[in-house]
Amino acid sequence: MKLKLIPILVASSLFLAAGAQASPLSALPNLSPTAQTADVKTVNINTGSAHEISAVLVGVGVKRAEQIIKLREQLGGFTEVEQLLDVKGIGAKTLEKNRAFITIKP
Repeated sequence: MKLKLIPILVASSLFLAAGAQASPLSALPNLSPTAQTADVKTVNINTGSAHEISAVLVGVGVKRAEQIIKLREQLGGFTEVEQLLDVKGIGAKTLEKNRAFITIKP
């Protein structure tokens, strides 16, 4: 029984040791500048441009951000985050992934 635990312990030790030597996010070339910063970026969906919205929200591209702006104009501004569910392609999962990144200010 003890012999079966040895490979698991060795693998766990190697995993932990590798994590301790991991490079900082800024050294990873494939991450966007938004993902590299330690600060959490937010966007005001009542004033943000399509580019700003798409740069901050996960799974939201420029076209979807343009749809958000169109809905914003129709509503005269958002009053609650849940109104984003009225944008085609934004479901509950996408909304929950982005809730921390969304602000609503007039």
